Amino acid sequence: MHQHDPGLHLLSSYLRGRIDRRSMIKRAAALGMGASALSALSSIGQNDASAQEGPSGELIWGLNTVVPNIIPFGGIALAQWLGKEFIYDSLLAWDADLNVIPALAESYELPDDVTYKFKLREDILFHDGRPMTSADVVYSFETALNPPEPGVKVPYLDNVASVVADDDYNVTITMSKADPTLIGTLAWTNYTPIVPVGMMDEIEVLSNGIGTGPFKLIEFLPDDSITHEAFADFWGETPPGVQTLTLKMLPDEQQRLAALRAGEIHGGQLAADTIAALEGDDAFEIQSGITSAPCVIQLNMVQDVPWRDVRVRQAISKVIDRQQIIDNVFAGKAQVTGAIPPGFGIWPLADAEVAEAYTLDVEGAQALMAEAGFADGFDVELQSISPGFYTTIAEVVQEAVRQLNINAEVVPLEIGTFAANIGKGEFQWASTGRGMRGDPSAHVVDFRQGTSNNIAWFGDGWNNEEINTLFDEGLSTTDQDRRLEVYSEIQRLLLTDLPNIYTVLPEKFQAVSTSVTGTYVFYGNTNPGLRTATVSE
Repeated sequence: MHQHDPGLHLLSSYLRGRIDRRSMIKRAAALGMGASALSALSSIGQNDASAQEGPSGELIWGLNTVVPNIIPFGGIALAQWLGKEFIYDSLLAWDADLNVIPALAESYELPDDVTYKFKLREDILFHDGRPMTSADVVYSFETALNPPEPGVKVPYLDNVASVVADDDYNVTITMSKADPTLIGTLAWTNYTPIVPVGMMDEIEVLSNGIGTGPFKLIEFLPDDSITHEAFADFWGETPPGVQTLTLKMLPDEQQRLAALRAGEIHGGQLAADTIAALEGDDAFEIQSGITSAPCVIQLNMVQDVPWRDVRVRQAISKVIDRQQIIDNVFAGKAQVTGAIPPGFGIWPLADAEVAEAYTLDVEGAQALMAEAGFADGFDVELQSISPGFYTTIAEVVQEAVRQLNINAEVVPLEIGTFAANIGKGEFQWASTGRGMRGDPSAHVVDFRQGTSNNIAWFGDGWNNEEINTLFDEGLSTTDQDRRLEVYSEIQRLLLTDLPNIYTVLPEKFQAVSTSVTGTYVFYGNTNPGLRTATVSE
C-alpha cells in the first residue's frame, strides 16, 4: 500500500476551514486517532495558522515560448504543458527529487500484476465548486485514451484496458498486460489530468480549463499571457503562495532580459550566454540545473527517402559536431545525450560511451554515403522550433551535412505549427527536443513498431526487431536489474541504428528576482516551484 498521512491531511483541511472541528473529530475517530493526539495536533496547527498569512501579491513569470493552447488531453508540446500545469492535477505527482507522492489519490495498491486500485481523497473540489469523485476519474481516463482533436493519441496509456469506479472514492485501473510504467506516467501528470465529467463539451478547452490545481484560470490571451488566481479550496497541504500568478509569453530572449531588468516580470528562463549579463547583480538569483530535454534531429521515414538506409543516418551523425553545439549554442553549458538523457536516474548510458559513439569522422561519413549510393547527396527540409536554440542547432546541422552534399533547407516554425506537424508526421527532418517521461520505456517507445508515433514517423520505412523484443520484455518485468539491462541495450542499438539523431542536453538557467522565494530548476523542465512560490514587497 502506498499512501500519505491521512491525519496530517485531515488537520490541514481543518486549519484551512474546509471542515469544522466536529467533522474533523468524527473523521479522526474513523481513522483510529485518539482525541488527545488530535487535540495536541490541532493546538499546534492553530498556533502555526495564526502566524501564517494566505496567498498575497502577484508573481509574473516570463515564458520563453508562446503557448498555442492549453488542451488537457492528447500529445502536447512542452509549451502547452507550461501553460496548463497550474490548473490540473493527476492521481499522483512527483516531488522536487522525482519521488512519487500522492496527489488526488491518497493511496494505491497493486493486488496483482495488472490491477491498480486507487483510493481518492474525499474533500477535493474542482475550480467551479463541483466535488471530485470516481466518475470524474473514469471520464478523464476515457478522454485521455481517445483525445478529441486537436489532441493526438499518445502511447503511454496503450496498455490501459479499463478504468472502473468501484464507488464514489475508489477506482480500479486494469491493464491489458503487466505494465510497470503506469505509476510514473500518472506522476508525470502531462497526459492524465483529472477534469469534471462533461467538461470537454461545456467549455472551449483550447483556452479554458476546470481542474483541481492550486490556481484557477482567469484569462488566456493568445500570444500574450495566462492569468491565474489562487484557488481558495485547493486540496494540497501547502496552499499557493501568491494570489495572482501570471505567465507572460516572451519568446524573444532579449525581450525577457529587458523585462526582468525593468521589473516587469519576476523571473524567467534565459540562455547561458544571456544569463552572464546578470551575474553579479544583487537584484537577481541565478538558478541552474539539467532538465529532461534532450535535443534531437528527428527523421521521418514514412516515404521512400535516402535516410531509410542506415549508412546515410550514420554518415549524418558522424559529421555533426556536438562539441560545436555545446560551445557555440550553449556557451559550454551542455553535454552529449542519447535517447535517455543524463540525470534520469540509473537509466542513461555512461557519458563516455555516448561520446565515443559520436566521434567526428567526415571521411568515414563520406565513404558511407558513397557506399549507400548517395555520394552526390540530396535535398531535405529541416523544420525547427522558432524562436530559440532549436533553429540554431538546425543551422549547425545544415552546415555539417553540406560536407555530404546534403542540401538541408532550415524552415523555422512557430511552436503551434511545428507541434501540429510533428503530431501528424508532416516533416522530413525536425530540430526539436524530447521532454520528461514517466518511465525509461517512454523515452524509447517511439522506436517500438506499431506505437502511435512510430506509425506517424516511421511507417514501414524503419524497424528494428531486436528493439521491439527488448522493449516488450522491459514492459513485462518488474525486475529492475533486468529492466536496466534491457534499456541499456536499446540505447546502444539506437546509437548504431540512429532512427533519430540525438545531439546534446543543455543546462537550464533562470534568473529570478530576490523578492521571490521557492522557485528552482526542475528536472522535468516545468515550473512546479511556482505552485507555492511567494513574493515579498
